Amino acid sequence: MKVAPVYVRRNTILRRDLPVVWSLAAVAAVLACLAGCKPTGQPVVDALLTASLAVFTVWLGASASWWSLCAAGWVAALAAGTVLGVAVAVVALAIGLYLGDRRRNLAWVRSLSVAMVLQVLLRLEVSPFFGFSAMVAAGVLLFLWGVCSTRRRDAVRRRLKLGAFVTGGVALAAAAAFAGGVSTVQSDLESGYQRVLDGLEQLQDGDADGAAVVLHEAADQLASVADTADSVWTQPARLLPVVAQHRNALADIITQAASAAEAAATALDSVDLDSLTVEQGMIDVDAIAALATPLAELHAAVEQLRRSLDDADSPWLVTPAADRLHRYQERAEQAATQAEASAAAAALGPDLLGASERRRYLVGFLSPAEARGAMGVMGNYAVIEIDHGLITRTDFGRTNSLSNEIDAAGGVELDLTEEFRGRYGRYFLDENGLAAHETWSNATMSPDVPTVASIMAQVWEATGHDPLDGVFLIDPAGLAGLLEATGPTTVDGLDEPLSADNVEQFLYIDQYKSDTPERAEMLEKVAAATLEAMLGGQLPAPQELARVLGPAATGGDLVGWARRPEEQDLMRLIGMNGALPAAPVDGIAVVTNNASANKIDSFLLRTITYDAVVRGDRVHATLTVQLHNSAPTSGYPTYVIGSEFIDMPVGTNRTLLSVYSPLQRSGATLDGTAVALTNDTELGWNVNTVGFDIAPGQTRTLVLQLVGAVGDEPYELVVRPQPIPTPDQYSIHVAGDVTIDHVGTVERRSAFSDHRTRALTA
Repeated sequence: MKVAPVYVRRNTILRRDLPVVWSLAAVAAVLACLAGCKPTGQPVVDALLTASLAVFTVWLGASASWWSLCAAGWVAALAAGTVLGVAVAVVALAIGLYLGDRRRNLAWVRSLSVAMVLQVLLRLEVSPFFGFSAMVAAGVLLFLWGVCSTRRRDAVRRRLKLGAFVTGGVALAAAAAFAGGVSTVQSDLESGYQRVLDGLEQLQDGDADGAAVVLHEAADQLASVADTADSVWTQPARLLPVVAQHRNALADIITQAASAAEAAATALDSVDLDSLTVEQGMIDVDAIAALATPLAELHAAVEQLRRSLDDADSPWLVTPAADRLHRYQERAEQAATQAEASAAAAALGPDLLGASERRRYLVGFLSPAEARGAMGVMGNYAVIEIDHGLITRTDFGRTNSLSNEIDAAGGVELDLTEEFRGRYGRYFLDENGLAAHETWSNATMSPDVPTVASIMAQVWEATGHDPLDGVFLIDPAGLAGLLEATGPTTVDGLDEPLSADNVEQFLYIDQYKSDTPERAEMLEKVAAATLEAMLGGQLPAPQELARVLGPAATGGDLVGWARRPEEQDLMRLIGMNGALPAAPVDGIAVVTNNASANKIDSFLLRTITYDAVVRGDRVHATLTVQLHNSAPTSGYPTYVIGSEFIDMPVGTNRTLLSVYSPLQRSGATLDGTAVALTNDTELGWNVNTVGFDIAPGQTRTLVLQLVGAVGDEPYELVVRPQPIPTPDQYSIHVAGDVTIDHVGTVERRSAFSDHRTRALTA
């Protein structure tokens, strides 16, 4: 009995089909190169790999079964994400149905269908998570390869198996060679990068000499590692997708980091910070000018390091490598920002210090005990002039005298935006729209210091004073920074010297325990004494001065505005411009303005909770602001815990609470009851404001429901803290597509994102 042979149906590939198949493969290769796929991150290698993939797939596709073409076309249509992609995939599916229905060979038509599916797969746009499109494309291609190879002749199948075996073996060998090369230099690599980080940290701490030594050592160590990482044994890894991303990132980072570290160290060799001294109010502007070139070179070197880390970043990096890279990026970004600021300070500093012409600056002493969006109410002022580095105080007085000058002038016309006039004009403009008596007290209601300072300059000059080149504002925390730099100062009438440790306690609380006429004079004496200590003594070296004043500047307690745009940009770079940040994707700024004309905000405690969920391009958030009034009902004068102008119970805090957010408000409650809020805008932010009283010991709670679009930008939550006597306590939780958790204070304007927190300079 004969056994019938098993028949496996295969389409026949005729010799006349081959020219058309190869032509289709060539066209598919060209189109594949235009798809923008980056399997290795190297343009030439990526083009070769993608073209080879296309040629092989289209050639092998000549033996595809009709049902595999239908299946591949159906999956491609589902995942395409564009009208054109869906249309091309549907045509490929239709070809499969046609071949199955007519039972025709038409090998070149099968290749055409595969070529169309391939082009769609290489351009997938639907990606619910990273790697989804690559997984879909790889799955469909492996499926087609498997079906097509089983329908080829035995000899062809054997060659395909051999080719797959050899290719896999070579790939494993290349990966092993790369891993082995890396393992031999792992400890040196870790040590070299740690030396770079140590050098950057010393640079940020102002130790230029120590940073130069460490960076030279790091450069030598990394250069040696780079030679090994780029050796002939690691070159084959350049052809392996994903592995190539890690190999290239490693080689590029090490090479550029070594170069940048050496360039930074060389620049630091020329930096002599010890030549910068401040003694008896005199600064050597020529010594500052001499630093312009080496500090510019330092900035270029550190910026090169930052760019190299950014260029090496890739979503294909495995989590440990990506996490480590992100840590390096964060440190390099901080150092680059500082280097840019230092270079700009050296370039612009001489002119700011009167090298080309005498400069004049108004200094305002503000107290957040009577809260305002920009620190607090200004109690005293001073004028300093600088002539070729020599700083002198030319005027000093109380704010009341400036307010009286406005009255004497019959009001002052101001150049204000319509937005600002509409939001704040009711608090300091008269019925004719002119600046009135309250201007010096209420202009600081806005949290945007550049706007506030420009108004002060306008009023100052309009009331007959000489033109200003800038305005500086300082509160008790800023005075504490100055006293840490100058050392304690003695003030007539005080039992002990004022120092960085006790000046805030004295100015916020202790001075108010005595209701005497001398109290106002005492505040003036403290401000004057601190200023004299700065101008009349010897200040520490610049790096130490930056260390002690940095927190006050970046925290909004010592801020400045310059009339010239390039100098104002320097204020931004060094973090002391005090600007309301540009309207972000998402953000919060909570501002209280004292509405009872007293000093009770020293007893105000604020807790801010932000819970948000980000899904796709939408964010839904709940912002909860709790205000607790811890003021007593006795023991302090009326102007502290009562009011000389408003009839209300002693110890009551009457406040205007404004919440800034780029999102839209969808609901609001105050202590659980729906509440109406005033809606305004300011510099791109939506502002929701409500006024209310807080009784002694009472806690009031405002809850806002917010919703908005995230857009195409990566999600960040910007937080602008208000300088107040007791820092806010934050509880921030963002979930969904990103995860952000922060509990505690926020010391400066910051942007929180999925994997880091960065300081804002704008």
